[in-house]
Amino acid sequence: MGPDFTKRLKDLDLSVGIGEAVGSPARLPRKSATGRKKSLVSSFRREEGGNKRFNFPNLARLMLVKSMIDEGYTLTKAADILAKHRHEADHLKMIAKLLVSVDETADGYSELNFGQLQNDPDFDVVAKVNDTSATFCKVPRKQS
Repeated sequence: MGPDFTKRLKDLDLSVGIGEAVGSPARLPRKSATGRKKSLVSSFRREEGGNKRFNFPNLARLMLVKSMIDEGYTLTKAADILAKHRHEADHLKMIAKLLVSVDETADGYSELNFGQLQNDPDFDVVAKVNDTSATFCKVPRKQS
């Protein structure tokens, strides 16, 4: 699943209306249904006077907020939880950008090489991951 797949997925311009996303919009408080006041999600209109549409990232946030409200959370609490999730996701994206290589090993592990250890440049940071565990290792840097 390379950059071409990601680009093609983004180019699809998938979107849905709020009714398709969460059922009846009447189930959500009208002013905060889309969380605009709390910047939870954003919508757009394809044509003047048309219904509001939500793209996939906003749809996922909208559905998460809706499920939290259904579970009894207030909109404020749902916004706090969503902000925490966004913050964590941003950190994970930053870590993923550091990824140098991924190799499969004979023993069923994936080795994710995050590159040179800053305070010990002769070594790389490598995560060994399988279906049940993950460990980080300091391994001698391969000379190119």
